[in-house]
Amino acid sequence: MPSATIAETLKLASQQLRSAAIANDVLDAQTLLAEALGKDRTYLIVNFNEQLSEDLLAKFQRLIARRASGEPLQYITGHQEFFGLEFDVTPDVLIPRPETEILVEETIRLASQQKVSVPVILDIGTGSGCIAVALARELEDAEITAIDISEAALNVARRNAAKHNLADRIRFVHSDLLSAFPETQFADFILSNPPYVAQSELPSLQREVRDWEPHSALTDYDDGLSFYRRLLNDSPSRLKPDGYLLCELGYNQSEAVVAMADSQIWESPRLLDDLQGIPRTLALRKK
Repeated sequence: MPSATIAETLKLASQQLRSAAIANDVLDAQTLLAEALGKDRTYLIVNFNEQLSEDLLAKFQRLIARRASGEPLQYITGHQEFFGLEFDVTPDVLIPRPETEILVEETIRLASQQKVSVPVILDIGTGSGCIAVALARELEDAEITAIDISEAALNVARRNAAKHNLADRIRFVHSDLLSAFPETQFADFILSNPPYVAQSELPSLQREVRDWEPHSALTDYDDGLSFYRRLLNDSPSRLKPDGYLLCELGYNQSEAVVAMADSQIWESPRLLDDLQGIPRTLALRKK
């Protein structure tokens, strides 16, 4: 493989990705070349005429081939930013997404509003730990428990907590939702970004999601609502009066989930929209 400049290499790689129907072909090519070089993207712009070695080009081409196959960029680079923090990600966990930051922001707002000296927070289905770690950084006095049924996911979450020097702030529990916890009203917040894709919708997902992200974290293999039923059923016995259940929602689920909330248990539900105006987060306050 002959040597080539950064500019020439990026042009060819972008064309290869575009031919493979990768939407962000230029950005992804830049990100992967920066990854191969161990530099940032600014370096590529400043040094566009730099000649690349054959070994480096071969390494880069392997990364491009993976991306062209549909493998998500974040699994190739091994990281994703969330709430201003960089998280390790592997195929054992969902890739953190911007809409989940709404849940974190609302929890911080409510914790401040509640004026609880030591808020007790449960993060159900923690995955990469992005919610738990972000909250541990922002809420210094909170007691945070990260819960997942997947030991592999919990290991990634532990690694991310340690990466940000927050491992001593978060307890990690292997549990199927709340089954490992006593039915005593001890929590101020129960948070979850549950598997909410209906099994019937799996084939229509973007291929990066459908073919690469863990199905157990995407779908309930049912109608997409079964985890909400369980959370609404199991949370009241663990939440303190005036405590909150906050859940991320699928793009078309807000009406169905709100209709499940028993008005004898919960105050009027609040829905928070994402940047596209889609109701994405549900906040329920226990009476």
